[in-house]
Amino acid sequence: MVAGRAVEESSEAALPSLYAPWLRAVAGGPIPRETVATCDACVMLPAEGSPKDATFFLPAVKCCAFQPTLPSFLAGGILADADPRMALGRTALEKQIERRVGVVPRGVLSGAVFGLLYTHTPNVFGRAPALKCPYLADGGDCGVWRHRPGVCATWFCKHVRGGTGFRFWRLSDKLFRAVESDLAIWCAAEMNAGSAELGGLDPDAAGRPDVSELGGPLDSARYREVWGEWEGREREFYRACAKLVEPLDWDAVLGICGPSVRVLAQLVRDAYEHLASEAIPERLRLGSVALASAENGKYRVMSYSPYDPVMVPEQLVGALSYFDGRPTEDALTAILAERNISVDLRLVRRMVDFGLLKAEGNAGPFPLPAR
Repeated sequence: MVAGRAVEESSEAALPSLYAPWLRAVAGGPIPRETVATCDACVMLPAEGSPKDATFFLPAVKCCAFQPTLPSFLAGGILADADPRMALGRTALEKQIERRVGVVPRGVLSGAVFGLLYTHTPNVFGRAPALKCPYLADGGDCGVWRHRPGVCATWFCKHVRGGTGFRFWRLSDKLFRAVESDLAIWCAAEMNAGSAELGGLDPDAAGRPDVSELGGPLDSARYREVWGEWEGREREFYRACAKLVEPLDWDAVLGICGPSVRVLAQLVRDAYEHLASEAIPERLRLGSVALASAENGKYRVMSYSPYDPVMVPEQLVGALSYFDGRPTEDALTAILAERNISVDLRLVRRMVDFGLLKAEGNAGPFPLPAR
């Protein structure tokens, strides 16, 4: 979650105003709060007494060592937003448009140079000031908060429900990326623009930086071809795209977007149902975990994410082997009889959420979170 807004906001209220009603319509209910992913008091910064082997972010960037692509309609929303709090983001975007680098009818791109560095640099996320978001203020506020893309709006360093929450937000991210791509192309078609951009894409050159990203000359002829009659009126184009998308409800979005959006929406709805449920699987087995460090009789256990370890009492760690695929009730009875440990069902649910335990027959552990 991007820094700079009060932590007491609900996740739904913290979403961009355009996206919040869409996600609620997909989920079929209110979006739960992610209260442990704090912004103004970042929990991913090192503090006195922090474990030496813990993963932390640098204070200068926190989770904003990332450069998002802005689809056309969100870029237009930023340009049209006169709120003084959006001034930094608006100015940064206007400068990018003036440079004409990565500026196309589909939106303002993060660029291939960033993509190469981000993809091929180990441990880069949250630790590379050189890759910080161009819309991030020195004080840590997000300059495009109300119009930030889905990749930023759905990312949290920690989750109340652990891997269960991560799965919901990860799928929401994929859904918004698909929506952003489809709506940006729809806007270009409605505005009679972008055919040269889409028709001229070279699959073999995908991911290759352009010399203009490194301060070299811009291919002006190509730029004119891509923008056509809109060359020199890019801001006007983006603002018009924002007006096209602003009134769309979720049903209208589904009518515009391709089938992948419908499939992803169903996956998000399924993940939401799991997120809203406290049910415990009938049979459980030990998941894929790693014991990091021990302190005060508890182990710091890494499960679904390196950013979100869970503290587990030493006694309970020794009893996890009882969850071997037998009925959960039988496992709990055996732990009580042989270890004299009464395991609260809420704790069992938490261990399922965080990937310490998984339902018997589950394909595997949760994937590591990434942006």
